[in-house]
Amino acid sequence: MTDNTLHFKKGFIVSIDGPAGAGKSTVSQQLAEALGGVLLDTGAMYRSVAYFALTSDVNLAKDFGIIARSLDFDYDKETKILKINGENLGARIRSEKVSAMASSVSRFKSVRAALTKRQRSLGKKLSRKFPVVMEGRDIGTVVFPEAQYKFFVTASEEVRAGRRLKQLKKMGIKGESLKSVLKQQAERDHQDSHRKIAPLRCPDGAIVVDTSSMGISQVVHFLCDHIRNVEEMKK
Repeated sequence: MTDNTLHFKKGFIVSIDGPAGAGKSTVSQQLAEALGGVLLDTGAMYRSVAYFALTSDVNLAKDFGIIARSLDFDYDKETKILKINGENLGARIRSEKVSAMASSVSRFKSVRAALTKRQRSLGKKLSRKFPVVMEGRDIGTVVFPEAQYKFFVTASEEVRAGRRLKQLKKMGIKGESLKSVLKQQAERDHQDSHRKIAPLRCPDGAIVVDTSSMGISQVVHFLCDHIRNVEEMKK
């Protein structure tokens, strides 16, 4: 994508929301590269809280909030990685155990308040110079409802589960089957869409993109074309 990188005089925010396994992470990463911008992985923030909660055996909601407020998040422009406490946690925050815990942790008001504040601050800072792509489940509804570009990326349950299983195997995480991933995915979808605070839903004004029968490059090109066309109309 780097040879066809788009360049813009001013930065802006792109929100990409959607359920687990829809391809948000990969699409967001490649879109940020194509726009010559940065990717702010908000999901990694919730996963990091879940990771530290699991490793420290924290069970109280108030302590989840303490963990969220204690973590330091910074975007490393050279490695293009969101670092937590100065470290890239990598595959440690990508297991199904951490994923399930992240969905539970994200329901607590104290956690969402702490991380939403961090996301807004870091997003605004980076968007002064670069296009910023932010992906998650409440970016276009809560974190940045004023985002210049909003997309809701989704896919069928079977396709999403298959992608997730493939991702887990690629990361060397074994012991999961399509059936188990489908079950965990259904539970997470229900939790995400029925939580009282910032539930997963399609943001107002967002463009819905069903990736069930689309390749990653097709999705990225579609999003790029839309952004390019709107930006050219502003001239």
